[in-house]
Amino acid sequence: MSKIIFNFGVMNSSKSAQLLMTHHTYLNKGIKPLLIKPAIDDRDGVKTVSSRIGLSYEADLTLSDDMEIEDYLDKYFNEKGCSQVIMVDEAQFISPEIVHKIVSYARLHNLSVIAYGLLKTFQNKLFEGTQAWIEDSDTLVEVKTSCSVNGCNRKATCNLRLRDGKPVYNGDTVQIGGEESYIGTCYNHWANFMSNS
Repeated sequence: MSKIIFNFGVMNSSKSAQLLMTHHTYLNKGIKPLLIKPAIDDRDGVKTVSSRIGLSYEADLTLSDDMEIEDYLDKYFNEKGCSQVIMVDEAQFISPEIVHKIVSYARLHNLSVIAYGLLKTFQNKLFEGTQAWIEDSDTLVEVKTSCSVNGCNRKATCNLRLRDGKPVYNGDTVQIGGEESYIGTCYNHWANFMSNS
């Protein structure tokens, strides 16, 4: 029976690390999941899924918005005889159309999907891809972490974009690499930095 699970959290909450550890557990059990990532995420190489703690694995597929995903899934699961699990990293960057196609295919063919991604942009709005995962998933799992501001013990729920150590609230929603960095903060600190910027 298929099950669609979306794991979400803020930046630096160990989403990719958890994905890679789960992927490793499947491999140790003799199960070879299909590992997917969006092509836009090329920080560590176009096909590399990596975490900040040093874990990495090569993705089986990098997704672009114009890809015929059903044809690839047919080939992967029928010709290669791989196990019935799809794992997705950086799921927020996948277009809603592709998300719906992955989920529909999984339900039709009794596959499970385990996706990991951000919930909200640095402007505290849902990513379009994330909204599609929320709509289509059976289970939502929050990957929790604490606010990155020293001395704060609140749960981190926002992503704060920094440039030269200063908060940034404007610019392209999807920006990978470059001069920006991101931290997870509680809403209070995110809003406080915004009101003082």
